Amino acid sequence: MMRRWFLVLQVAGLLVGCAGMEPYSPSSPVARGQSPIILDAYAAPSVRPGDTWMIFLKAEAPGGEMKSIAAVLWQAGVGYYPTEVTILKPDNRKQFSGYLYLQTPALFTLNYDELELYLYVRDAQGNGAQPIKLPLRFDMAARQVVPEKWQEAANNRIAALMFDMESAMRYNRGGGGGDVN
Repeated sequence: MMRRWFLVLQVAGLLVGCAGMEPYSPSSPVARGQSPIILDAYAAPSVRPGDTWMIFLKAEAPGGEMKSIAAVLWQAGVGYYPTEVTILKPDNRKQFSGYLYLQTPALFTLNYDELELYLYVRDAQGNGAQPIKLPLRFDMAARQVVPEKWQEAANNRIAALMFDMESAMRYNRGGGGGDVN
């Protein structure tokens, strides 16, 4: 009997407490300024296993200052690697033209893999530029050449990307990689 009264008192307290609450209404969005803009990007679509892949990027922040570049690598048969975030140096926050680079593993089995790199530029207010996607394939005969329009950008190294890539063939046979559960 005592338990019933206790339960009735708890439910009554809950109802009385909830009755005084105001209904939820989302706050109006705060004006956050203009998003950064990725003006141009380039990366060789094919490189040899073991080569350094150079990813050229030109961006600006018309409404403020860029804060970071997030890079996400996807690989067929493996999935997404953990996101790499690069905090921009102060002299690259208004605008920049430079490159990120990725040292690829020297595994001949990578010749069968398909990868895509997604780049996101964000500002301090959380605004993001429209992301870009760059394909990556491996080919033992590939020669990576820096196009003339990116020669100046080749003098501004922004950051190294540190993805721990594996061959999907090796990954799926239990020879490495992370947990896919």
